[in-house]
Amino acid sequence: MHLADGIVTSPAWLLGANAAGAAAATLVARRAEGARTRGVAFTGTLAAFVLAAQALNVPLVPGASAHVIGAGLLTLAVGPARAVLALCAVLVVQALLFADGGVTALGINAANIAVLPVLAVHVVSRLCGPQRVGLAAVLGTVIGSALGAASLALTLVFGANVPPALAFGWLVGLQTVAGLIEGVLTALALRHLMRAAPGMITVARPWAHLPALLDESPAPAGSQRAALVWAALAVGLTCALLPLATDTPDALERVVQRAGP
Repeated sequence: MHLADGIVTSPAWLLGANAAGAAAATLVARRAEGARTRGVAFTGTLAAFVLAAQALNVPLVPGASAHVIGAGLLTLAVGPARAVLALCAVLVVQALLFADGGVTALGINAANIAVLPVLAVHVVSRLCGPQRVGLAAVLGTVIGSALGAASLALTLVFGANVPPALAFGWLVGLQTVAGLIEGVLTALALRHLMRAAPGMITVARPWAHLPALLDESPAPAGSQRAALVWAALAVGLTCALLPLATDTPDALERVVQRAGP
């Protein structure tokens, strides 16, 4: 799902898709302006864990691997605006420090990995209601992964002359399966978080009997330091997990290999 530099050969499509992705990410993330410090620390900590989780590709089907995106967990935990902001920060770190995803494709990756998956989870969660968080996590993650993959496939078809059947077949098919697995894991993680620290979860807001939201309660002493420690641990975990990632190419690499020069 991380589009690298040099794959999209059409300058017009590259510029247009990047501009559209960057604009969409900016519009959604701007709603996070004015966030209080404690919420920002929690968002940053979750983003660091998503960075660590995305570093580990695992075999999904014969000949192709996949990794989690993290949009479901972030959206349901901290809301869509902060989720997009966090995922965009993850993309920047990956591109600059780990060469995972191209710098010239940051806008496209932001649209496919941040904006579309986050908005899908948010819309599904609103339709499902607060009593069906697990269902929203599964359906939203599946739909978001499929939408991001379809957008990426469209970019490859029109920007890199990849055959549509190859692009859509591999990307949408594989990411839908990966989204289903990630959605189940996200539902389980949210279930644990809502039991352990319900005040931290944005989706829990409609339930009046739950404690005050993270941003509405005073931050305990040392909370920012603790968040930084957890974030540092997650980054360290990322570096430790990189050698363990499978050498099996992901769906995007498989499509590029089959499409040829």
